[in-house]
Order: sequence, then structure tokens, then C-alpha cells
Amino acid sequence: MSPIMQQFREIETCIECSAVNQIQVPEVFYYAQKAVLHPTAPLFDQETETLKPRCVRALKRIFILCDHDRDGALSDAELNDFQVKCFNAPLQPSEIMGVKRVVQEKLPEGVNSRGLTLTGFLFLHALFIEKGRLETTWTVLRKFGYDNDIKLRDDLLPVPQKRAPDQDGALRPVELDDLFSTAPESPWNEAPYKDAAGKTALDGLSFDGFLSQWALMTLLDPARTLSNLIYIGYVGDPASALRITRRRRLDRKKLQSERNVYQCFVFGPKNAGKSALLNSFLGRPFSENYSPTTSERFAVNIVDQPGGVKKTLVLREIPEDEVKGLLSKKESLAACDIALFVHDSSDEASWRRATELLVDVASHGEDSGFEVPCLIVAAKDDLDPYPMAIQDSTRVSQDLGIEAPIPVSMKLGDFNSIFRRIISAAEHPHLSIPETEAGRNRKHYHQLVNRSLMFVSVGAAVAIVGLAAYRVYAARRNASN
Repeated sequence: MSPIMQQFREIETCIECSAVNQIQVPEVFYYAQKAVLHPTAPLFDQETETLKPRCVRALKRIFILCDHDRDGALSDAELNDFQVKCFNAPLQPSEIMGVKRVVQEKLPEGVNSRGLTLTGFLFLHALFIEKGRLETTWTVLRKFGYDNDIKLRDDLLPVPQKRAPDQDGALRPVELDDLFSTAPESPWNEAPYKDAAGKTALDGLSFDGFLSQWALMTLLDPARTLSNLIYIGYVGDPASALRITRRRRLDRKKLQSERNVYQCFVFGPKNAGKSALLNSFLGRPFSENYSPTTSERFAVNIVDQPGGVKKTLVLREIPEDEVKGLLSKKESLAACDIALFVHDSSDEASWRRATELLVDVASHGEDSGFEVPCLIVAAKDDLDPYPMAIQDSTRVSQDLGIEAPIPVSMKLGDFNSIFRRIISAAEHPHLSIPETEAGRNRKHYHQLVNRSLMFVSVGAAVAIVGLAAYRVYAARRNASN
């Protein structure tokens, strides 16, 4: 078996036994149980004989949480607190000295004048694992909330079922990596977060961009936000970290929205200027090169409103080819605060397609009950408009009962306060809601039905009152006779 175990390092234990002769039978079940409760694979790489990266990140987080004075080392008192928390038993001074002596003999930099360093802490756990004492490391990990995948357990994330900075004030990529070095992985290194926030010229993330990334992650995946807050050292009540806002339908009834984060769906035909709008929102320079968007893309930033109020706006670009699939789901607009329809103001075909998309979205909102405010954006205002542009835009705006198209030019940097206007429209969700002809007919039909029912109800009430009056009159006449 030895050559086989050398070839297949994932085999943790080989044991000979005999059921007939009762040789090492209990040991078989002991090691089987140990392989399940204290597996080696998530913690240790048998090939390189080193701790795995995710294990190192988790132990680093634990070390930082236990280093109360933040001096980069665990003092004797901090080591004792750690021992009590994890194993419910204090360490004697001689035991603490023994632990540090073992580390110092093998790894001098593992101990300094202040106590056990992070390097020593990691070495100690690698030593436990090499000596087969995996239960020690697993006990520590589980005491700090980790599961078998070395991620925080779900029960620590009470999500509702219903769903050091540089001189320029920005975090460099290396600082972001350090921030999330105690998490299983950096959550913002992949889509849809990777390019969703604006960066400085040196690829740094500003404070507004930092807050915007958290807002986007909370909007899309609140459980991930909570887990990463805990990973980086948040020790407050997780349930208090998020604020649940009221439903958008109720916002419309109240005639206002009190949200701090608004999600705007951006629709439009190909080459209309949707991506240029998102890039401008993030402060990126305009590019003449056209690259079609093939999958949903997000852009998030903080928008300064009048009076010093700050709101976070999330722009979600919907590729033209994905609109049909999106609207095939009844609740697809439930998470949308406002919809934007972008068209090339110099291209009549682009205008027609944008209005078709607008009618499709408006009709879906009327059918599903998730109506949303809508704005039309006439992009590429630096080009000459097509001949009937003014007449067409006026007719469509009046027919649907929404604001006239807002002209913008990303090339010239003329945004026409578009992002503030998006926020303003989202704050008043009962306005700017388009009404299609089918929707008007449906509403008119319901009004007629309700009116008919009212007449029937009034007629029935009059009949009942008349009958009661007649009975009173008849009773009096009988009495007088």
C-alpha cells in the first residue's frame, strides 16, 4: 500500500484489520470518522506539504481577531484567551513558554518580543496537521464559524429569505487584496463587480467607488456582503448591517421612495450608446471604437443630489438580444427602480427599435403589475438628428405620457444632468410611468365595470331602504287600525 499512498496523496490513512480475529476493527471506524470530521484535503496540500491558501486566509483572519492590541503578535494573555475560546481550557504559563519554544526552535521569526507572530501561528497549525492532529485546527476554524469548505456557515449570515488608503484617497489593488486577504477570495476580482466601479488613473478605487461596490454586492447578493464583512473583521450584529426597504409597489402608493440605492435598467438597440453612457458614468474617457455588449454589465457610482444628498445609482445594461428572455419572467422588473431607453438620435431605425423596446417593457409592467418609471435618452447629440426626429419624439412622448427624450453626447461630455434626472425620476416612482394603448383600454374597461358595480350596489341599497320604509309604514297602519 505504501507505493499507492505515495502516488495518491489524497489517501489519508491505510490500516490493516481483521473482523475474524478482531484486529484493529475499532480503529477502522475511528479513522473513517476522523476523515469526515477532520479532513486533510481542505487544509493541507500533501504534494507541497504546505497549508492551502484558503486555510491560510482563514487562520490569518482568526489571528487578527485575537490580536486585540493590533501589535502583530499574540501576547501570552492573548494566547490564553484564544485557548479558552477554542478549547474551554486555559494554558499554564509553562505551557505557553513550551509552545513558543517549539516554534522558535524551528522558525526563529515565528516569535518576537511581543509574542507569537502570524508566521509562527501558521507554522504551529501546519505542525499540528503534519503530526496528525487535524482536530486541533478544525476545532479552531469551527469555533470561528467556518464550515468544511472553510467558508463562514450560513447560519451566521441572517439574510432575509425574501429575498490603508493612499494619499490620493484611493485603495490600490494590492491594498484591496490585503483587505480581503482573510476572505476565501477577493469578491471583486470577477464579474459583475470587476469593472463596475470607477478607478483612478493609477487603477485605485476611490472611497465613493468602494462604497458603490459594497452597495452593488448588497443589491445582487446580500449574503455575500455579510460574509465578506465578517471575513474582514466586522464584529457587530450581522442583522443590523443591512436595512430592508419597503416594496417598490408600496413606494408608488406613497408617491415617493426613500431608498439610498437605485437600480436602473438600460435598454436600447445595438450601437445606440449604452456602453458609452455606462463608461461616462464611471468617469472613463469616450472611445470611438465600437464593441458590442454580449452579456449584462453593471456600472455603479454615487450621485450628488441637490442639498448635499448622496444616492447610489446602479446602471444595469441589458443587451438587445437578452431583452426577450428577461421579459419572459413575470418578476423580471421587480428589482428595477427606473428604466432607461437609449437610441442613436441620428438614426431613425435606432429610434424605432428603442420605442419598440419601450412599449415591450411598459406592456410587461402593466401585465405583471411591476410598472416602472421610464426615461428616453437621445444619445450622440453631437450628430445631426434624422429628419423627423422632433415630430416622432413628441408624438411618442405624448402618446405614452412620459417626458421628452433627453439629449446627451458622451463624446462632447454633455451629460445634461442625466444621472441626477434618473435619480429624481426614481425618487418619484408614481410619475414617468408609460401607459400603452392596451393599458389604457384595460383601465377604461375596469372603470366601466367598477361603475356598473357601483350602480348595481346603489340600486340594491335603495331597494333595501325602500323595503324597510314600506315595512315601517305597514306596521304603523296596522297599529292605527
